[in-house]
Amino acid sequence: MSFASSTGDPSMYIRICVALFIAFASGSVKAEDNSKEDPVVLLAYSVDDFPIWRTGQDGKVAFDATILTSLIRSCCSDESWRHESARILPIKQDDGSAIVVAQTMSNHKRIQSALQQISAFAYDDVDKRLRKNLRDSVALNKRVLLVEASPNSQLTQLIFGASTAQEDIERLEVVNSYVVHCIGDSQRNQLFKSGLHSEIERGYRLTVLEQDGSIRKTLTDDELVERGTVNAKVVQQFLSANELSVPDAIQALEDAKQVATQEGKNILVQMSGPDCGPCIRLSRYLADHHELFSREYVHLHLDSRSPRRGELIEKLDVKFKSVPWMMIVSGESEIIATSDADSGNIGFPTGEKSQAHFRAMLERSSQLSPEELDLLITDLNSVE
Repeated sequence: MSFASSTGDPSMYIRICVALFIAFASGSVKAEDNSKEDPVVLLAYSVDDFPIWRTGQDGKVAFDATILTSLIRSCCSDESWRHESARILPIKQDDGSAIVVAQTMSNHKRIQSALQQISAFAYDDVDKRLRKNLRDSVALNKRVLLVEASPNSQLTQLIFGASTAQEDIERLEVVNSYVVHCIGDSQRNQLFKSGLHSEIERGYRLTVLEQDGSIRKTLTDDELVERGTVNAKVVQQFLSANELSVPDAIQALEDAKQVATQEGKNILVQMSGPDCGPCIRLSRYLADHHELFSREYVHLHLDSRSPRRGELIEKLDVKFKSVPWMMIVSGESEIIATSDADSGNIGFPTGEKSQAHFRAMLERSSQLSPEELDLLITDLNSVE
């Protein structure tokens, strides 16, 4: 993605830079920690698909992480950045860009919440964004949550856990069960014109959409607000009552093994996190190539919301340290291949070596032709 020449308007530059950024959290590596309860870990926030750029006076476009790093720093206290292990490092390479952050897990939650909030308000075209989110809801086994509120409103802060109190961040973990789509005040007219709602709501409104785009349930301002304050309990109950059910991990594998045995296929197990960027890319990739993968595999997608996922990992006795992670297993529980290469988990296969490992996994476990394998590997490079 590239920009036209700079407008010379600093506020426009900041708005464009921040609005185009979407944070993708990859697998983490434990660093030195200052507390057993809240360890310092490294997380890489990838900006491959929505990089932050600036256009200089010479007209050249360059990667510029200034706005992003300032935003990330503001999410954490000054004291937390003074810890000897705390770091923030922008990385620009030929095969992608990332911001590597070493902070406590509680601070990473704050960073992720802030970046998710920016992402949810980032697009001006409501219909285009909604189509994308509905597509993602299918791939991620979620429903879409429409949030009609301004970016700095009480409702928005509650949804994204923007409070500095840790208990407030954790209170609405159920939000992870949704693809969140925010509608700012200036965009409500577009929502009305789309026909989704018959009237423009002047106050807050929450709407849960089914994966086909139809309305499942709506909560209006009168129901959300009590004495001028958003009722967090009402929001929690509404989201919990309308989230999509997630299968029990152990039972889901048993069901998949039964189908695999009947159909003479192997099982492609995909382990994810609900808001892990590379995991989302992998889900989109598998959904885009559903015809080929469903011909060869029974696809089993489990994320951290799946009950007894930890028990399943222990039962299978496999190495599992980061997401996305893949395993191909037979109907008789024989592990045929995993995404663990000599250098570690390949995650979403982006580099030449990781793509070669992924291809070897498929070759070992399917009847895909060389031409089909070529297509699948090539298309890894074009996933948004």
